[in-house]
Amino acid sequence: MILAGPLTLRDREQMGTSNMENGMNILDGSKQQLKNVFTQFIGHAVERLESDSRFIGLAIAGSWVRNEIDEYSDLDLVIVYKSESAPEPQEMQSIAEKLGELVSSFTGEHVGESSLLICLYKNPLIHVDLKFSTLSELRQLPYDPVIAWECGSVISDFMAEGQATPLIPDAQWIEDRFWTWVHYGALRMGRGEVFDLIGFLCFLRERVLGPLALHNAGFSPFGVRKIEQCIPEFAVHLEKTVPNYDLKSCYSALLVTVDIYKELRGNIQGNVVPNTSAETESLRYLDQIASKILS
Repeated sequence: MILAGPLTLRDREQMGTSNMENGMNILDGSKQQLKNVFTQFIGHAVERLESDSRFIGLAIAGSWVRNEIDEYSDLDLVIVYKSESAPEPQEMQSIAEKLGELVSSFTGEHVGESSLLICLYKNPLIHVDLKFSTLSELRQLPYDPVIAWECGSVISDFMAEGQATPLIPDAQWIEDRFWTWVHYGALRMGRGEVFDLIGFLCFLRERVLGPLALHNAGFSPFGVRKIEQCIPEFAVHLEKTVPNYDLKSCYSALLVTVDIYKELRGNIQGNVVPNTSAETESLRYLDQIASKILS
């Protein structure tokens, strides 16, 4: 799928470019208005990148591909470069500065993506993720991206050879770790580290419960993103895993987390080998800690 090339002045006027340049507040607009803003940004990016011999294409990923854009969406772009080695952060920054009025940017090591540059642009204020990728790395995307520009048909030909890698939570990987994580929570409860416990329960929602529930229901397993809209009945149960600042509340939330996980594990298609020994020992220890500090 190919998006139209660089936008003409007439195109931009039709999309209300003059309003954008005057610092339009996207919150005053609509879903379509934000998509128009994104379209203009993409067209400007194509103009900058197609004249740079280091790059062979620009693709669009994220909510644009899934047709899930709303007025709070960010823009996910994949800049495909010729070299097999990722550009240095300074080079990534320099490229980002050419695409718009950049006010902030940083690399994505915190999410395991050193070749990702997370950007904030103004006039209007939008969040843009720039993923710098080789051609072969496009296979690692959970969806086939929309191609905004390419040299010849290099990206189209490559994508036609195979599909992107679907994002599927590794249920056995989770099972092999979950009960050690429960033991970790019991240790923090024993020490009275309530803030850490609250963060730990959030971690289990985002890394375990959310992805498994979304995947089981046929949705993309992106943590707990849009879980209220996708599976509202499950979201009601998930509320009980959110504790107050209180050890007893944290203990109750952890028990609910365990119960929900065991139910999700039972609904997973395929063979997940339960670690019954770790489960038994971790839950016994959790009960011992609860009896000691909550009695």
